[in-house]
Amino acid sequence: MSNKIDIDGDNAAKNYGAMSTLAQVCATIAQSFLLVGLGMELTMSTIVIQDLYNNPKSEFSLTTEEVSWYGSILFVFHPTGSFLSGFLQERFGRKRCMVLANVPSIFGWIMLYYTHSVVSLYASTVLMGLSIGFSEAPILSYVGEITEPRHRGTMASLATTAGMIGMLLIYILGYFFEWRIVALLSTLCPITCICLVMLIPESPLWLIANGKNEKAKKSLCWLRGWVKPEMVKAELLELIRYNEVSGTRNGKVKIEKNNISSKLAQLLDPAVYRPFRLVMIVFFISYIVCLLPSKPYFSQIMNEVGLSEDRSLLFVIFAVLQNIGCIILVLSVKHLGKRFLAVMSVSINTILLILFGLYIMALKNGYTESTPWIPTMILSGISLFGTSISTLPWMLVSEIFPNKSRGVAAGSCAALSYLLMFILTKSYLIVEINLTLEYTMLLFGGIGIFGLVYLYFYLPETEKKTLLEIEEYFK
Repeated sequence: MSNKIDIDGDNAAKNYGAMSTLAQVCATIAQSFLLVGLGMELTMSTIVIQDLYNNPKSEFSLTTEEVSWYGSILFVFHPTGSFLSGFLQERFGRKRCMVLANVPSIFGWIMLYYTHSVVSLYASTVLMGLSIGFSEAPILSYVGEITEPRHRGTMASLATTAGMIGMLLIYILGYFFEWRIVALLSTLCPITCICLVMLIPESPLWLIANGKNEKAKKSLCWLRGWVKPEMVKAELLELIRYNEVSGTRNGKVKIEKNNISSKLAQLLDPAVYRPFRLVMIVFFISYIVCLLPSKPYFSQIMNEVGLSEDRSLLFVIFAVLQNIGCIILVLSVKHLGKRFLAVMSVSINTILLILFGLYIMALKNGYTESTPWIPTMILSGISLFGTSISTLPWMLVSEIFPNKSRGVAAGSCAALSYLLMFILTKSYLIVEINLTLEYTMLLFGGIGIFGLVYLYFYLPETEKKTLLEIEEYFK
């Protein structure tokens, strides 16, 4: 395939003006508190492990095996929540599922605050995993369905930026407070999210799909800048038409059934499994080149490369750089497109991973003395430039699946992505022990080269394309 893959079609979206943009930003920010919580929950294990790993002075400590499980068990229960939410959001709506997803998160943070054993530590993580998994599908579906094509990339990147903000918050709180206090303060995030999500409208597309056209009109009026119904009449008709033709083949609409087997059968449709395959490969590439499998064990990696001092401060710096990368992404994706930013991100991170591996190799073999600024700059670069590729799969999930299959496809995709993350995180220590750190980094760099070739040939540009145009491309 050519490196200039694109999706043909005219963008018929109406430009409503600044108030429409403001309304979509408000809705995106409200639901993004779920992703802030996601970032906090994903990062909390790093703070806890730093304090409890082989620490005889703590109330209880974690062994290497327990650290391995604690760092990865979160991702075991993500798929359960993601898979279930893929079905439940089609029945109860995106908004209700987003509200419900915060409940286990609240109990998880409270349990973590009161934990006094490894078992209760695991239990709190299980609750957080269910919460994150349950929230993924409705979040991804919601952003793709409420935004205009001209804003979809920006809003999706804004939503995924929230996860980076959550990581930064945990590192900042961990720098100033003990981990139990951090857990207690973190309960404010899901509580705030529930309050804000209650204020935003339901997805117009979901309302239309469930025969609630009048409510869809009111929702669309809200999302397009609190305008009068006649202003959204044309777009409402377009959405009704899209709902009718989405998922059709050769002009025939598929008969829908509500049982689970028929929902799963939708994944076999080429319009679903082709983008599904693309997204899963991009997930794998992004996890590797951004060093996400090693995140729970980052303290040990920093010790090995001579960065044992001021680790908490360095965590904050890396998180700040991730957020700067997110800001750059939000501002540039509309102009440069997702494809260019993804290829650039993988290219830079692949080079940095190879340099990191070579530096560690030179350090261990006595070819160079420990020079802390070198690994600091490399890890800072990975944090800054990895943002585009790490957010790309989530942006794609919000827009590339047909409307009639979006719920189950997005939920299944999120479920498998976290199952993949569990496998990579759980096996990371085994890989590092057998290959050593330097060769593990070189292996990751090699995977980055594969990822670069794959993205160059198979990743289409979806920026500024309507949902129907994207669906037609994958057919």
